[in-house]
Amino acid sequence: MANIVSETQWHGNPRPITSYVTTVFNDSVVSPYYAKTMAPVTVPDHNTYNTPLPLQDLAPAATIDVAGPAPLVEFTLDGLWPELTALTIFLTLTGTAVGNYDETLFSTVLEGPVAAAASVAVAISEHPELLATSEGQKVIVSALAPVTAITITTLTVA
Repeated sequence: MANIVSETQWHGNPRPITSYVTTVFNDSVVSPYYAKTMAPVTVPDHNTYNTPLPLQDLAPAATIDVAGPAPLVEFTLDGLWPELTALTIFLTLTGTAVGNYDETLFSTVLEGPVAAAASVAVAISEHPELLATSEGQKVIVSALAPVTAITITTLTVA
């Protein structure tokens, strides 16, 4: 379970930019820096985020960029994706032999939008007629034969 450990608010110089640096405790993990002959030692696993808003205000969001019908569709993920955040994706495929893509994906760890986009792309690519890649926060889904077009029917965050 992720817990906020510290939060610092910086006011940038020379420009008036506010930046929040937040450290989040994720879990205790076995340290790789101890000899195998020693007993396992656990150390804290922290993630640090530098954001323009307080971390609690960065709600996860998904925005359709190219809805289709097209051979290539795109959507962008935003915000912070806490553990067990659900992203429901329904893609209607034209000319499919396997069927449409209809999944609800859950984030397994606290992650930012770039890591969440990469995870979503891997999950979508498991469909035999789709190839998904991520570029930063953007997920790009392309059709593989025999599919001729994809339409994003549903894209919701819960």
